Amino acid sequence: MENNQFILNNMKKIKMSLSSIFISCILLVTSCQDLSEVNQSPDQLSSSEINIKYVLTSVLSGSANNYLYNYAYPGGSTISEAVQYLQRDYIDFQGANTYIWTPVSFNGPYSMIKNSQYIFDNAQLEALEGNQKFYTAVGQIMRSFWYGYLTSLYGDIPYSDAMKAEQGNFMPAYDNQKDIFKGILEDLKSANDVLSQVSSVDGASVSDIMFQGDALKWRKFANSLRLRFLLRLSEKLSDVNAIGVDVKAEFNEIVSNSSTYPVFVSNNDNAAISYIGNASANSWYGGPLWYSNRSEFYRRKPCATFVDALREGMDPRLTTFIRPVDVQLQISAQSPAYIKLADGQIIRNVPASTPGVDDINTYRYVGLPPALQNPNLYNLYSSVDFNAIKALNSNIYTDLAANPSVSYLANMYAENANPLVKAVLMSFSELNFILAEARLKNWISSSTAVDYYKAGVTASMRQYNIADGSMKVYDPNTDAIIAWDENAFLTNLTDKFTTADDAEQLGQLMTQKWLACFMTPEFWFDWRRTGLPDLGANLILGSNGNKIPVRIIYPTEEKNLNSDNADGAVGRLQPGEDTQWSKMWLLQGTNKPW
Repeated sequence: MENNQFILNNMKKIKMSLSSIFISCILLVTSCQDLSEVNQSPDQLSSSEINIKYVLTSVLSGSANNYLYNYAYPGGSTISEAVQYLQRDYIDFQGANTYIWTPVSFNGPYSMIKNSQYIFDNAQLEALEGNQKFYTAVGQIMRSFWYGYLTSLYGDIPYSDAMKAEQGNFMPAYDNQKDIFKGILEDLKSANDVLSQVSSVDGASVSDIMFQGDALKWRKFANSLRLRFLLRLSEKLSDVNAIGVDVKAEFNEIVSNSSTYPVFVSNNDNAAISYIGNASANSWYGGPLWYSNRSEFYRRKPCATFVDALREGMDPRLTTFIRPVDVQLQISAQSPAYIKLADGQIIRNVPASTPGVDDINTYRYVGLPPALQNPNLYNLYSSVDFNAIKALNSNIYTDLAANPSVSYLANMYAENANPLVKAVLMSFSELNFILAEARLKNWISSSTAVDYYKAGVTASMRQYNIADGSMKVYDPNTDAIIAWDENAFLTNLTDKFTTADDAEQLGQLMTQKWLACFMTPEFWFDWRRTGLPDLGANLILGSNGNKIPVRIIYPTEEKNLNSDNADGAVGRLQPGEDTQWSKMWLLQGTNKPW
């Protein structure tokens, strides 16, 4: 553990050194510059002099950063706003909340792919055969993770022509999305096969900050990831069958043969990376080491859609993820206007004649409705008496981005590190929901859909240390926090599930998967594929009516420097326009999500 923390504590130094080491082989997908005349440093290290275990550390730490920071929290790609986990206020809220999206660079994801490729290409330089096989497979897995994610974001991307800048190819062709998925699935299968021959790995327990060199856990990740991508192809079965991918057969082969294709079996298998929190490079993005100005944390507020679903279900994840409001509104003519209850809650009494009172939310857990015209003013913010609030509790945040009658994220998301806050690339909970949906589709015969469904919910609770009896449940009728009755909660969910028809079952499944994937970008792909839950119906003033975007816009530099190939990829969208509304191959002909 101390060695692992040492690596993480020095992550920033590692990244800086790797940046120098790999300056000659950084991916140039987006560049057509001729590097033949660039001077080479006489101190440049060759591949044989670079210890690839440190490259693995860089890939994993960089993956945590790029996957979450750039696409979930707090980054600029606004996927968390698209699936209505979060909304923003104070400044620059309109583009995020109403989906006025702009081009997003390839650089972060492709740098992860480049370094994963480096691991794969140089694995044979390891002295021990077990190490060679381990690094070969891990390079394939992380490369596949990022290619699958990147093509799911944009559509067609450079794949077979990528990673060839050193051979002079600075304008790579864009592969068809279905061919990319075929290659990814083949690589993940190959990685599992290679790792099945690995019994021990020398030296990777420190550099592998996700699985500590555990080959079996990497196999579980590879096969679970295969199931994720196979399900993502569920609406395109005939198309991929024509190129040799039998989605149902491959899915069933994995599930029915756990000895050959092990998958996640508990939260201990989660592909997750922890934060140390003693420097900005190894800290969670809401903590003070990232944002010394607390307004950056407070302006990213939970969305009402998410908060309401948790509250109405009396779900203990509500109090785990979300803070109660600093000041709860109450329709009353009682004086004084601001009072403090015995439990410490501040109440603001609002006469029924107050302008805007018809739209106020009087619960203790309140989210911002999606796509509000001016979220800064929600829940009577403009008439708040901050002096009265401070007099009752001087610790309440009343600076920029404050809204005392709207909830903030839980305190754990404002810390530099917390054991419950991790970069989760894939979880046991998600896997169970994948299996539940496959069972509904009759792709597999093992267990039952309801059992997988219940296991997915339970795994999500355990991921956040929520156990039976935890004082976590908000009772909206009394405003009290009460104990969670796990059996009653799960029985209620499963009873509703088993008595529902097929469409209703899928809707309930996707709703629970949505809740479980909080603080990751992953559910956006499931929502696009199924249209469930109907998030568009909640929008107040979206930039395109009740539509939510379905893709990320190609980088501007691609259209400037690799225009022929980028234009060809755009032409394969429907409509053939590079916007967030155009459908990639995965969605074409499916009538989903809209």
